[in-house]
Amino acid sequence: MNKRFLCSLSIKYPFILVGLIIALLFNQQAKAQYFGQNKVRYKKLNFKVYKTPHFEIYYYLKNDSLIKRFAQESELWYTLHQQVFRDTFNKPNPIILYANHPDFQQTTAIDGEISVGTGGITEGLKNRVVMPVMETNQTTRHVLGHELVHAFQYHTLLGRDSGNAENIGNLPLWMIEGMAEYLSLGKKDAYTAMWMRDAYLNQDIPTVKALTESYKYFPYRYGEAFWSFLGSTYGDTIIVPFFKNVARFGLDYGIRRTLGYDDKTLSRLWQNSIENTYKPLLKDTLQTPVGRRIIDAKIGGDLTVAPSVSPDGRYLAFLSSKSLFSIDLYLADAQTGRIIKELTSKTSNTHIDEFNFIESAGTWSPDGKKFAFSVFSKGRNRMLVVNVPDGRVVDDVSMGKAEQFSNLTWSPDGKQVAFQGLSEGQSDLYAYNFESKKVTQLTNDKYSDYQPNFSKDGKHLIFASDRATYDTRLSQDITFNLAELDLATGKITNIKVFDGANNLNPQYSSDGTQIYFLSNRDGFRNLYRYTPANGKTEQMTDLFTGICGITEYSPALSLSANNDVVYSYYRAQKYAIYNAKTSEFKPVAVDGAKTNFTAAMLPPLRAVGVDLINNNLNNYLAYSKIPLDSIKAIPYKPKFKLDALGSTGVGIGVSTYGTGLSSGIQGIFSDILGRNQIYAGAAVNGEIYDFGAAVTFINQQGRWNFGLGVSHIPYQFGGYSTVATIFTQPDKTTVPAYEDRLDIIRAFEDKIAAFTSYPLSRINRIEFGTSASYYSYRVDRYSTIYRYDANNNFIGLDSRKRHIPISEYLADPNNQGYNLRSFGVFAFNTAFVGDNAVFGIAAPLKGFRYRFDAQYNLGTYTYFAPTIDVRKYIRLAPVTFAGRFYGYGRFGDSNVGLYPLYVGYPFLIRGYEAQSFYNSRNISKNGFTIDQLSGSRIAVANFEMRLPFTGPEKLAAIKSKFLFTDLNLFFDAGLAWNKGSQIKFQSGPDAIGKAPILDANGNPAIDANGNQQMQTVYNPNQRVPALSAGVSLRVNLFGALILEPYYAIPFNRTDVRKPVFGLAFAQGW
Repeated sequence: MNKRFLCSLSIKYPFILVGLIIALLFNQQAKAQYFGQNKVRYKKLNFKVYKTPHFEIYYYLKNDSLIKRFAQESELWYTLHQQVFRDTFNKPNPIILYANHPDFQQTTAIDGEISVGTGGITEGLKNRVVMPVMETNQTTRHVLGHELVHAFQYHTLLGRDSGNAENIGNLPLWMIEGMAEYLSLGKKDAYTAMWMRDAYLNQDIPTVKALTESYKYFPYRYGEAFWSFLGSTYGDTIIVPFFKNVARFGLDYGIRRTLGYDDKTLSRLWQNSIENTYKPLLKDTLQTPVGRRIIDAKIGGDLTVAPSVSPDGRYLAFLSSKSLFSIDLYLADAQTGRIIKELTSKTSNTHIDEFNFIESAGTWSPDGKKFAFSVFSKGRNRMLVVNVPDGRVVDDVSMGKAEQFSNLTWSPDGKQVAFQGLSEGQSDLYAYNFESKKVTQLTNDKYSDYQPNFSKDGKHLIFASDRATYDTRLSQDITFNLAELDLATGKITNIKVFDGANNLNPQYSSDGTQIYFLSNRDGFRNLYRYTPANGKTEQMTDLFTGICGITEYSPALSLSANNDVVYSYYRAQKYAIYNAKTSEFKPVAVDGAKTNFTAAMLPPLRAVGVDLINNNLNNYLAYSKIPLDSIKAIPYKPKFKLDALGSTGVGIGVSTYGTGLSSGIQGIFSDILGRNQIYAGAAVNGEIYDFGAAVTFINQQGRWNFGLGVSHIPYQFGGYSTVATIFTQPDKTTVPAYEDRLDIIRAFEDKIAAFTSYPLSRINRIEFGTSASYYSYRVDRYSTIYRYDANNNFIGLDSRKRHIPISEYLADPNNQGYNLRSFGVFAFNTAFVGDNAVFGIAAPLKGFRYRFDAQYNLGTYTYFAPTIDVRKYIRLAPVTFAGRFYGYGRFGDSNVGLYPLYVGYPFLIRGYEAQSFYNSRNISKNGFTIDQLSGSRIAVANFEMRLPFTGPEKLAAIKSKFLFTDLNLFFDAGLAWNKGSQIKFQSGPDAIGKAPILDANGNPAIDANGNQQMQTVYNPNQRVPALSAGVSLRVNLFGALILEPYYAIPFNRTDVRKPVFGLAFAQGW
């Protein structure tokens, strides 16, 4: 047995806490250093700063008029929100503004992935508002107002004392986000009203408790409706006191303290208000949409959106969450809804980082053989064109200066597509010509032009636009009218219908004589038809909920050339796609000049008390804007400061081994844009020798990430032995004795490292690094000296603690074989990494991961250390088949002094943990011992069948809100060997002879009959693969730790009763 292996085990699981603290501290960087997807910064942005009375706006856009308008609106929102919160910013609040959503997704101010559906983020450390310019003026205004509510919330609760951060934890998400929605949208919100009518129609109005505890109810919509109810019932002056009371005392007592009754009473009042408001509006309780339901949640998943019917009406392309893990593009039969195939997905198509699915739809070529759509890829939106039905990508196009674009429409001659595009914060219409490969800008003004559609002769575009409403009303709400563009002359004609309503998603009829569109002109979202020749307007549907997508501005309507009308119907918090012929509708003529928004109002209809919020929102532009000369350009300053400070607490312990201290502190520092970050941590766990610290600096300004780290990390392990000694008694006489030695061995790693990485895409990156490390040791020995008298009675003689010099320890033949010579290593490494894995409950369930790493080490030991780690996950719902091959080795002179590698860790192969060998009292019958599992090179192969067992209803076999587990069947194989080892594929090494068994004194052992005992000798140079199979259950403990108990059958072992039980602390590979 190689006793150095024991030392290696101890280093992997040190007693000391410092290593764990540092590992947790650098978790964000650790993810990016082995596996993990990349947050690529495709552009190096040159930020400038405008300062207003209450804000510092960080921007890089060249559209100065837009930036100054944004600054003025920031101050307008400040004025409105300040009246509600009665709070004042003592210093300018930072706003970091990006030109578009693809740029926003690359932000360094916010860690982690920014999803397509994230409109903006306000974080509490620096109270930074981080957001992009949105595709329409209205959504930019709304997101700004929404995020500034969060800025006031943080400022009100935290002020200058971040110690009050725990108060934020008392606030349920619906209160935080719902307040931001209500204060930025107000009581008139046709989209949220549709959700509330749906809740009433389905008798599913949540209680306050259900709203807080269940994930079923979207916090933005339901939260907004609740705050509207509260403000309208008690007056808006109650909003902030209620918010503060809940933050301070929790929801239950906050309700009692503010309102004087409990949450059940509050829930009944809210539910009664919704019922009383919407009951008179419900004319048809059956609510049967026109046409056939072809795609619903059972077929397409909970999120089935952006329908697009082929010109001949045969096929339907749509985006869906059917796979559970991502939004993917599917092809279905437009008449039956049968899904023909998944056209493409982001896990199978490396062209796609994410689909542009929130407020965009694709378009068919006139012959129905191709489909074009917008995706996020390479730091911008790109147009992918795929063949139908095989899904092969035939075109991948970047649209020039329109870095963000959506809602494509294909011309009837097949030569070009038109779309809405965003450039320098300005939303206009563009066209791309497939023959010339050129992008042409069709409109160029401050207005938002949206959802274009080609006329049947290809000479016109019908689209939604705010050009008739932007800056024409005092209200904060910027609505959309219809407009038509003559492509030959560039003339734009506004279509005056339902002025003040949102008229969206216009589509020409099959013969081109009429225009179908969606409108909320009476508070409901229904389908309408407009005839330009005579100005006639007709209502085609009369639905209590509405025709809608994920947001109010999402496409939800598509027409074929054969009079097929495909639309997305919202009901029971889900989306279903219907298909109907135009002849199936029963049009009703309506007055195109009249609107009525009663149904768009959130309950109750009448407000009692101070209606501050809605009055302010209705008079948004009545407040004077700050003059342009008060918007000052100031130099950019990094403003490096502490972001967060954490502590592990302080503990003091006293034992026979002395007094120890346990404490740790971690801090994160960064500049205002998050481009430069410092992670620092220090901890002690035991004596002063057990102090450790690490500091890492990271620069992520450009596409290359650079970093520098310095650390001093102590590890601690132990060794125990009993040796014969001579003890000198107080009278100077000596007696033979025994000494029980407990050696506490400390290993110190002093390291400086530099690293850099270059992300090739979201999935792939290359890494380079270098480091210099010095390893030293300290030994403290706790000795108990004793002897036995003639009657074998124990006599204690002495106990002592002594520091053992390393030279003395190495010279001692009883030092257990540990090599504690100090050594230094210079390392150089490079790696190629890929990762598009999608995680489930406790392990990846779909995609792949790989890492190819090469490291060269110089110094005391010189060796080459390559790593190969390849993992693949194939999802065949409800199970995933996962496979891994892992190999690592040291090639050189490392065998002389470095600890050997061990392949028996449970995160490599299960059933071969070292402790199970030591605890076993049986002798191996086939020569397979723990020595078979250590060497200078290891290789591992694993196969698992994973079943999400308990957890979310849509994913797991058994629904559970608290217990999240994966059930796994596994097969593991591992091999450890050294240079020159003979590898044999069998259960154990070959027997090569017999040898006498020696007793404790090294003499041949004799049995009861006087015969010498013999044992089989096995070839020490042979290595065999260790194999095991079994079942495990990975348990996700609230996202903090993954625990994996397992039962394994270690096929090679004859020293244990099978199966063996083990426990691993690691997420699934």
